[in-house]
Amino acid sequence: MHEKKSFVKYPLLPLRDMVLFPRSVSSLYVGRDRSMEAVRLAMDGNRLLAVFTQQKTDTVLPAREDLFAIGTVVEILQLLKMPDGTFKILVEGLHSVELAEIEEQETFASALVSPVTVELPKEGSREAEIAARSLEKLQTAFETFNKDNSTVAPEFIAELNQKKDPLHITDSIAHLLPISFQQKQNILETLQLTERIEKVKTSLEGQVELQQLENRIQEKVRSQMDKMQRHFYLNEQMKVIRDEMSEGEPDEFDAYRQKIEDRNLPDEVKSRAETELKRLEKMPPLSAESTVVRNYLDWILDLPWGGHADDLTIDAADMQVAAEILEESHYSLEKIKDRILEFIAVRQLRPNSPGPVLCLVGPPGVGKTSLAKSLAKCLGRTFARISLGGVRDEAEIRGHRRTYIGALPGRIISTMKKAGTVNPVILLDEIDKMSSDYRGNPSAALLEVLDPEQNSEFTDHYMELPYDLSQVLFLCTANVVHSIPEPLQDRLEIVRLSGYTEMEKIQIARRYLIARQMENTGTKELKIDFNNKSIARIIRGYTREAGVRELDRQIGRITRRIAREFLESRLAGKEITEYELDKTSIEKYLGVPQFRINVREKEATVGQVHGLAWTSAGGDIMNIEAALAHGKGKLILTGNLGDVMKESANTALGFVRSMGHRLNLSDDFFDRTDIFLHVPEGAIPKDGPSAGLAMALTLISAITQQPVPGNFALTGEITLRGLALPIGGLKEKSLAAYRGGITDIICPRDNRKDLDEIPANVREHLRFHFVEHMRNVLQLALVNGEELLRDKPGQVPFYSPHLNRPGVEINKPS
Repeated sequence: MHEKKSFVKYPLLPLRDMVLFPRSVSSLYVGRDRSMEAVRLAMDGNRLLAVFTQQKTDTVLPAREDLFAIGTVVEILQLLKMPDGTFKILVEGLHSVELAEIEEQETFASALVSPVTVELPKEGSREAEIAARSLEKLQTAFETFNKDNSTVAPEFIAELNQKKDPLHITDSIAHLLPISFQQKQNILETLQLTERIEKVKTSLEGQVELQQLENRIQEKVRSQMDKMQRHFYLNEQMKVIRDEMSEGEPDEFDAYRQKIEDRNLPDEVKSRAETELKRLEKMPPLSAESTVVRNYLDWILDLPWGGHADDLTIDAADMQVAAEILEESHYSLEKIKDRILEFIAVRQLRPNSPGPVLCLVGPPGVGKTSLAKSLAKCLGRTFARISLGGVRDEAEIRGHRRTYIGALPGRIISTMKKAGTVNPVILLDEIDKMSSDYRGNPSAALLEVLDPEQNSEFTDHYMELPYDLSQVLFLCTANVVHSIPEPLQDRLEIVRLSGYTEMEKIQIARRYLIARQMENTGTKELKIDFNNKSIARIIRGYTREAGVRELDRQIGRITRRIAREFLESRLAGKEITEYELDKTSIEKYLGVPQFRINVREKEATVGQVHGLAWTSAGGDIMNIEAALAHGKGKLILTGNLGDVMKESANTALGFVRSMGHRLNLSDDFFDRTDIFLHVPEGAIPKDGPSAGLAMALTLISAITQQPVPGNFALTGEITLRGLALPIGGLKEKSLAAYRGGITDIICPRDNRKDLDEIPANVREHLRFHFVEHMRNVLQLALVNGEELLRDKPGQVPFYSPHLNRPGVEINKPS
């Protein structure tokens, strides 16, 4: 009689591509909604599930006939909720069961199962002895398999050998075998122990044989293939692959050989290219090294070496055409244009002359880069630009050696490839912005590039071949000179570009900027009244720069606003095509002015003097104020002054103290008086020695209570003896004085040579007083200066007689 089966109901969990054995522990990812609900139900109860493997993995909602009949009851040991909402559960198999039927619920399915037992041989029987021997062979084979594959840790093998239950050992090994889930299901459905062991052993032996076969093949290949056989075999393979892939196209190596012949390379370069090509032919086509060699050959063949007709651009330098190009592209900058035309003239007379390397130094936005482009246009050469701002690695210039992964040539060689000729114009932009660190100093690498005696054999680390840069015309740009290393400066001819004057900016705007912005914004057909007055208002109120970049942006901003207004008026049926730019409309388009022009005081004031300062945005009027108070003889300096300017203030005070007897001061005046010296706009840093004369005059005015006329401005360094030393930036300072309404400028006599740099229309409205000593300043700028300096009976003369003449007046205003 058959035993009556007992049925138990468990939540059903169908599995794909996986079979669970009793007493095995596995992680499962549960993502189907009905399966997740079954897991929740089990967690709320006794944590038991019935798991059965699907016969087909693509079945979404498996029915009874879609599942294998034998499965396993498992216990949930741990449940984790994943970020995507699915579950990850850790389960342990308990015992095998047979599926009777499936009861479908609304959100999950239940399995009605009956327990299944594996038939064990009787203890002491021959069948038990056979099973024990098979099990021993199985364990030995598993240890051999694991040595080659390292599937499980040695500790697990030792633990497995300690187990006594043959069914547990068999199921544990079957669970770890890398076989298909159909084979594992077949083992699970085998309910006779000896047969189950044999099936596991057979599967395991098949895996061991497969692994041993792979090992033998690899060992045989390594031992039997010598160098010639391997090369022959790989070459034959590559020929077949190339024939299949080319489909009638020319062979890659033949194409390389043809290019090497056509390029007419120098002997050393040609020899290297042929050597690398031979190496490439012997390499597997898909190896990493073949890619490196192929890239290297491409670089050699793409670079201009001078042997091909296309490698050299013939200079089309014509003096008259060059002058027209420069005049058309740049306004003013006459000295720079003259230097460029001189350069072109020498090139025309002696084409192979190495010539100097010009370095254009000036503030941002004054046209350094565009001048370099214009020079290339004048010569008819290719123009290329290398930005060196922030470069701190020598390899950026010289490249990386080919031993590094992803190595490439440096920027010099890369630019030569891009230019395609051996004599382009290369602009080294922002050469003063380079720095150095542990990776090297790029400025040191540029020494060879910019030296005409060395750059004919420039060697890049990647190319490892000498490359001739002697025909390249190098130009450099920088904002300041002091950050360029001295050895590099020695190879450069410094050409300085100062900022544009207000009149020059107006002309640049009228000739270039306005037309370009109206073209860009589609307002070319409109009548926008950009007159000199409106442009000057934009320059003064909305820009503070030496160049014209911000002016260009503000003009573009106005044209964009007008473009919008024009379209809005058209939509409203009242099309407006004429726009006037007065103070109100400019503030409407640009907002309130961001900057103000410092102007002179209208009245003569005590203790205040107009100084003149140079900034990167041009010149400016710098008011200097002094005040006295009872104290302990301190000099208090305010206004965010730098160290040099503080020293200049102390020098000025030293001179004033030395002439205390002429100012009728008591001997203890400076010991009981605190002196406050302030330069307004304290948030702006200020430095430099050129305010010495102005500071001394401010102190004397405050001490003597004599006013200084508001139409005077001073610039010049002072010594303890009162001498006036020369300063720089007289052009920019004079323009600032002109804008601010100053009529008289006092400056050192040695700056008389700089007068020609000042535009003639500015000189016509200013009176220049060139002085040698502070005595001349007091005679000119103090209301009662002559009375103050008159020598009294028995008094030592103020200074040597030849300095008692007044300052020299130049170009009185008409």
